[in-house]
Amino acid sequence: MSEPDHTEIRDSQWAAEAKGSDTPAPEAKPETPAKRKDTGPIVASLGLKLVETAFRKNDRRPEPEADIFDAANFKQVRNGWWLDRLMPGSAARYIFAAFVTCTVVWLAALALRLIEAGTGDIPEDIWNFIREKQWQLQPLMLLVHFLCLRLFKGIYSRNFGRAFTHLDVRQDELEGFKRWFLGSRVNIFAIAIAVPFILWDFLFFATGERFYETIYGADSAYLQLIDTSGRTAEAWLLLAIWTFEWLMFGYYCYLMVSGAVVVRSIMRRHDFVDSVDLVLTERQYRPMFSVTAQAGSLVFFYGLMHLGYMLYTKSADSDIAGLILLVVLLGASFGLTWGAVRRELKGDVNAALEELEKSYRAAREKLATMKDVPGIEDDIQRVQVQLKMQLALQQLDYLQTKYESLGRREFMGLMFKMLAPVGGVLARIIRWGSLLAAIGLSGAAALGAGDKAPQPESVEKEATAPANAGG
Repeated sequence: MSEPDHTEIRDSQWAAEAKGSDTPAPEAKPETPAKRKDTGPIVASLGLKLVETAFRKNDRRPEPEADIFDAANFKQVRNGWWLDRLMPGSAARYIFAAFVTCTVVWLAALALRLIEAGTGDIPEDIWNFIREKQWQLQPLMLLVHFLCLRLFKGIYSRNFGRAFTHLDVRQDELEGFKRWFLGSRVNIFAIAIAVPFILWDFLFFATGERFYETIYGADSAYLQLIDTSGRTAEAWLLLAIWTFEWLMFGYYCYLMVSGAVVVRSIMRRHDFVDSVDLVLTERQYRPMFSVTAQAGSLVFFYGLMHLGYMLYTKSADSDIAGLILLVVLLGASFGLTWGAVRRELKGDVNAALEELEKSYRAAREKLATMKDVPGIEDDIQRVQVQLKMQLALQQLDYLQTKYESLGRREFMGLMFKMLAPVGGVLARIIRWGSLLAAIGLSGAAALGAGDKAPQPESVEKEATAPANAGG
């Protein structure tokens, strides 16, 4: 077979290409720009859903004693604490009186500053006083002490009866314990706890060479206007405020310790009404730990405020020691309550375990003496004995496990309740942050809807005509 004529094939290809070059190519249709998808409604609906989720009402109703900031905790309860008896009884009037007191103290300090260290330029002197870190937070700390004063008392007084609901104790006996708990002795013990801290501050006030630098800061303009070797009236007022706050601090400490002591005394004299297995199953001892848990929430709230005050003002060492003591006493009160409950239930648990062991041994001995007799009645009896043995073993393990784990869940609950104030603040931050995010999404949706729509084809041709003419 002869090879194909490549020259002929190549000539035909050239002819075809030449013919095609004379024919004008069809004009390509201009691409229509794709319509931009309108995302405005989607973004707007997302923002609306975000707001609805953040501000949706919770169907669960909290327990009446769960909120430590409940208005009922601010109401006055009959007690022997002198300061509480001087303040108004209702919650609103009490908070208003506390606010007025803190404001008057701040204004008194300002007046003393203008009288003792005034330069004649009153606006400048007032501005320098406002800039003092100590006087920016000292009225707030005083208000926090006033709030904690009523809240500590409200927590212990309101929950006193609930804590012993499942014990065989009479109401009149509980009232006697309550009178002892909140009686006039509270003044003696509160002062006894506060005296070491008051003396600590007084020694620092009287002998501290860098007293003003520590309290006001080395760069304070106040130090340039006074004789730092002496003590001004403003400094004496500050010492009086500290003394007043330490007295209220002693009251908190007394309530925590004496509350645990009362629980221990009542547990020694009285027993649970129900059987030990029901007590452990239903955790009937839980109300006794609830008081300590709520006190822990309040201690954590107070500790956060006090820690912020210390970090901002660089205050004295006595503040750090007081905060450590408050946390230690909280742990001690929980430990006293935990030990009292375990001691009360220990005898009942051991007695129940002995009865279950006797039942198990009796069933095992009966099973060993049973003869292998053919018949369904013998089989049924043997199965019943074996079931009794198995049930006794399960009850033994259940009681031991429940008793050994007593207080663990309550301790974890104490930790979570201490974090409750922070969790509430974070929840509010997330809620209002969601609102701000929704506003931003709505703004983005509005901007997206306001963009230019695609131009008509005639306008596009007019816009491209000058470019073609120039080409």
